[in-house]
Amino acid sequence: MAEVESLPESHLGTKEHWDQVYEREVKVYEDIGDEGEIWFGEDSVERMIRFLLEWIEENHGDKAPYILDLGTGNGHLLFSLLEAQEEELPEGIVDPSKLCGIDYSTASIALSRSIGSKRLNGCEQVVFEVADLRDAQQVDHLSSKANDGLGWDIVCDKGTYDAIALSSQPIDGKLPVEHYVGAVRALTRPLTPDTPSGIFFITSCNFTQEELIATFCPAGFSVVHVVPTPTFQFGGQKGSTVTSIAFQRVETP
Repeated sequence: MAEVESLPESHLGTKEHWDQVYEREVKVYEDIGDEGEIWFGEDSVERMIRFLLEWIEENHGDKAPYILDLGTGNGHLLFSLLEAQEEELPEGIVDPSKLCGIDYSTASIALSRSIGSKRLNGCEQVVFEVADLRDAQQVDHLSSKANDGLGWDIVCDKGTYDAIALSSQPIDGKLPVEHYVGAVRALTRPLTPDTPSGIFFITSCNFTQEELIATFCPAGFSVVHVVPTPTFQFGGQKGSTVTSIAFQRVETP
């Protein structure tokens, strides 16, 4: 595996920070019904949903996939997917009981469950669990919950890798980002004689397309799709504010 890059240390990479964020958002939701911030904006969510709907229709048309959202926050991505499929996909192709959002913040999970119970229309069936991707035992437990223990068909991330990369404090001799990359590989289902391997779909604002590819391809993934995102040009260089890439797990000899 290639060396995994961390970013400069920041409080945004600490569990304490996110506990405070979601404890505050829980209170706001209870007081006025505001569901909280949509990280990277609604446009990023809509681009992810469009890709997911197309992928599910093409690759899981006969059986609803198991979908895992890493660092689910307020559950917005899963709720949006569930609501969008009602209009665009055949009934049952997305099963809310096969959707799971995880977060290491207990307050995040409390917020997601509360929102789901109010939204209804299947949102109340989405599973939310407290889990820490830096803990190998918890990762193994998560893998066992989908496809009879094989792992998840679709693993999503919108901003979680970015946050974890802002912590450089080793855990059991490894950086948090190293734990994360290994966890993603373990959670994504492998290729079997009957089914294709799962995909890992990430949206990042801190890493470029080239940087994400340099990290995840050596870890046992290949690129299957790069989602077009708005670009800007400055000083003769072209860039984008976010990068969205779908990787598929590959089996190495």
